[in-house]
Amino acid sequence: MKVLVISVLMLVTLFSGAHAHGVYSVIDAQRVLMFLRSQYIGEAGLLRAAVRAYPDNMTIYVANDNVLAARALMVLGDMDISRRILTKLNSEYGGGFNSRIEVLFGVDIPDVFYTVKYEYIGEVNGYVILYEKPGDRTIENWYEYADLVVYRALNRLLRGSRPHAELLFLNLTRMWNGYGFRDKAYEAVGVYSTYKCALFIYLHRALEAAGSDVVEDYVYVRNKCLEIIALAQDPETGGIRTDYRVVNDKIITEGDVNVETTSIVVLALYSDYPLLFSRRARQASSVAEAYPLAESVAYVVLIAALIAFTYRFMLKLIKAHHTSSSLKPS
Repeated sequence: MKVLVISVLMLVTLFSGAHAHGVYSVIDAQRVLMFLRSQYIGEAGLLRAAVRAYPDNMTIYVANDNVLAARALMVLGDMDISRRILTKLNSEYGGGFNSRIEVLFGVDIPDVFYTVKYEYIGEVNGYVILYEKPGDRTIENWYEYADLVVYRALNRLLRGSRPHAELLFLNLTRMWNGYGFRDKAYEAVGVYSTYKCALFIYLHRALEAAGSDVVEDYVYVRNKCLEIIALAQDPETGGIRTDYRVVNDKIITEGDVNVETTSIVVLALYSDYPLLFSRRARQASSVAEAYPLAESVAYVVLIAALIAFTYRFMLKLIKAHHTSSSLKPS
């Protein structure tokens, strides 16, 4: 079954590319492509995480980085490196999924989020290979993290529940303070994450394509996110910087450029993956419209069955009582 899912996903990946024409062309896609290509380590068949910041510039992450980058490269038109990475992921790491990031490609994820752990895979030419996987502790307050809210909303949309996805989207907008998503992670480090702006755009596109009216009121957030992403593109490498601060009402980007952030930006701005969720949501909506009373009828039938069962049970009790009474000596 797992092999079948991976094969289907490879086909979806092949046909989901927008080939860099972009829905929101606020960055130089060719320079992004050059950056991702430059991170490829041939001996490992995967991309290293970063350029300058140690230890990430000597680290290769199976997930999230390469799972995301394989699709981003395909979207940008590099079929060769993309296929090499996908082949590596599928043959050695079961696709490289980690019960989080794969929801971006239309794969259902569990309803519980866990803390992460990094499994050591080995070393190639001095590069350490790690695999980010679910840890042992559940994240009870997942709703305080912008990225986890997006993943949960997409999963609800994937299951056909647009109203639930819209509620989660509104929860996400409450974290927005005009400059970024001030979530639990921001409170811990004091800097904003660029990739969360990209995830907002991703979810905005998915809901918009699913026919949601809710997103119309938050176009200004989307536009500000696009502005931040444009500022975050590094003029030297072409990649997207990971973090930013706000100083005197001005966005100051910082941190290294990395594969994870850059790939999420590509998928949010250039791919057709968000449309996968709209198809599921519309299918569910079509069923509801075709049978608008189906849920109400189901409840009525259930209640009627319970009443009938209770009635028969009471009749048996009464009959048993009468029988017992008739057998008593006078």
